[in-house]
Amino acid sequence: MMRLLLFFLIIIFSNLSYSDDNNQLLINKPAKIVDSFNIENLNGEKIEVSDSKNKILVLNFWATWCPPCIKEIPDLQKLQSDFQKDVEIFFISVDANFKKTVPKFLKKNKFSGLKVFNDEKLLISKKFNVKIMPTTIIINKNFKESHRVTGYVEWSTQKYRGLIKSLL
Repeated sequence: MMRLLLFFLIIIFSNLSYSDDNNQLLINKPAKIVDSFNIENLNGEKIEVSDSKNKILVLNFWATWCPPCIKEIPDLQKLQSDFQKDVEIFFISVDANFKKTVPKFLKKNKFSGLKVFNDEKLLISKKFNVKIMPTTIIINKNFKESHRVTGYVEWSTQKYRGLIKSLL
């Protein structure tokens, strides 16, 4: 019985995370209008995301149990560092028990300075129709979804850095 349960858990989690060479970069033409939304940070404060303040917003949907998601974090941190005045990255966690799981994960992996937000009820994920982890949504300076990346990518490559530069 335990083996059967373990098998089903592996199947479920393997279908939720996605990491291979068939990742998908979608370009929205025309870009999709994004309605303002609220997200909750690690301190439980609600933040309204309603204007890019002339910045590109990168919404990275991830989970602590998703190896491809974890692998992307350092590249996204570097991207944030390199484009700090023009790009803002939001790490949106879909973990259950967010307030307990995520701080422990961040400390254990020595990730600091991340803007991490709670989506354990999957309200933001549903709003953006996110079904695979990781998924990254790029919102341009006009507050429209211009691009979506489904699955793991190397954000340090010229392709993805060039994508961000093209939106500046």
